[in-house]
Amino acid sequence: MVALASGPCSPLVSAQINPPNYVQEYAVPTANSAPLAITVDSVGKVWFTESNVSKIAMFDPVNQTFREYNVPWTGDMWGIVADSRGYVWFTQYAGKGSVNPGGTIVTGGTGRIVRFDIATEKFASVTIPTNGSFPMRLVLDTQGRIWFTEFLGNKIGVFDPASDRLQEYPIPTNMSGASDLTFDKHGVLWFSESYARQLGRFIPQNQSFREFALGAETASQIVSSPVGIAVDGEGNVWVADHGGNWIVQFNPITQEIVKYPTHFPPEDVYPISLVNDLLIDSKGRVWFAEHGGNSVGYYEPETRTMVEFPIPTGPISTTLWLALAPNGDVWFTEWSANNIGVVRSGFLVPISVTTPVSSVTVNDGQQTTIPLQIKIVQGMPGNGTLRYSWGSYNPFDVSGMFSPQYPLLTGSTVIPAQAQLRISGTAEVGNYTLALGIETQSVNVWTMISVQVVKSQTSNQLPLLDLSAFAVAMILALSFYVLLKRRRPDRIHEA
Repeated sequence: MVALASGPCSPLVSAQINPPNYVQEYAVPTANSAPLAITVDSVGKVWFTESNVSKIAMFDPVNQTFREYNVPWTGDMWGIVADSRGYVWFTQYAGKGSVNPGGTIVTGGTGRIVRFDIATEKFASVTIPTNGSFPMRLVLDTQGRIWFTEFLGNKIGVFDPASDRLQEYPIPTNMSGASDLTFDKHGVLWFSESYARQLGRFIPQNQSFREFALGAETASQIVSSPVGIAVDGEGNVWVADHGGNWIVQFNPITQEIVKYPTHFPPEDVYPISLVNDLLIDSKGRVWFAEHGGNSVGYYEPETRTMVEFPIPTGPISTTLWLALAPNGDVWFTEWSANNIGVVRSGFLVPISVTTPVSSVTVNDGQQTTIPLQIKIVQGMPGNGTLRYSWGSYNPFDVSGMFSPQYPLLTGSTVIPAQAQLRISGTAEVGNYTLALGIETQSVNVWTMISVQVVKSQTSNQLPLLDLSAFAVAMILALSFYVLLKRRRPDRIHEA
């Protein structure tokens, strides 16, 4: 059941030579394999699924070689993790007995959890009892149990290899679209509900659920399709909004929502960045993958700065999932481009944007001026472009000009600048985050400012167009029906 795919390979590189090369890409040997889920084991080897061809693969960054392994069963594979005992675990879902073309979500399929033994190169599986479950993401707990979401089955599941037992726990909200999941430092399981626009919390000790709504209709608070999820050291839950242009910080105690916008992609590519996954590294940086924005980036809460690294293959390589290596490298898959890629640790970002302004309060229809400082510590070719981004679906809520608009980046220097911004008279009142930054050939750098928009007595504010249905539709499917059928779980069997 093993297929050796290739010998040493060369990384794909950008055609640009002079700009810093932050992203390295590697072509997957099998054509049109649709690399999807990705993880890195304890020794730094990268494992990922190839959904279109029912394979998993290993990439060794040291000698830059791939190995591919044929999975005995067919199906899409959205989650993968490597444990400390030499096993790789992944989810698999076969709609009507086959791979779902183009990643289409279909009902009535068979879901399973699959185990790959690295030493013996053998597969084993356990079938999920719920018909049409669509197991998506999975995570290990401290006892070595494998927890997973059922995107269509509307359950949280767990498989215990020690007892060979699989259990499922129904989620209180029907058709929630349970997507990604993670544990906090107290052993509490958090998961995202993409269709219900909620966060879920499950305490394994007493098997209790609690859900938190994210989908307020107020423009500054809309979270349309939470997918990727992570919890920081202070207990804040971070989610990637795949129906939006931002990552989201949620405080479970105060239930405050703060959205941090990414860049808006070019209009001829995609209207919003569709952030899909995120993770938190050892430095507390929140890394994220932009499906529509074709970038990988991070947000640093301590400095309130964001950095984005455009992926050389484009305009959309369909980057969905991330994985953190022990050495700090961040790996990702490119589903439609048939690559895997990496942002290496220890990179130097030679440019920064700062402002003495941390927050402003403005009336709708009002103009404000914000001073900026651009610091270049290492020259870069050409000019940069100063831009802004905004935490709502309507980029026309804000308009503005920069001076200078296109600063020259060729030397080490400090450039004073300013942004003249006007809040639209139709902008919804609320608390937003405004990103001000600079785009270059190889990196985008932003600083974040809190903006409170209050209603002017003279403005004729129009009601916000409800885009929630449109945004939710951009998650992974237009609609679905859930068919539940209970039976005893199959015991794990060898292939």
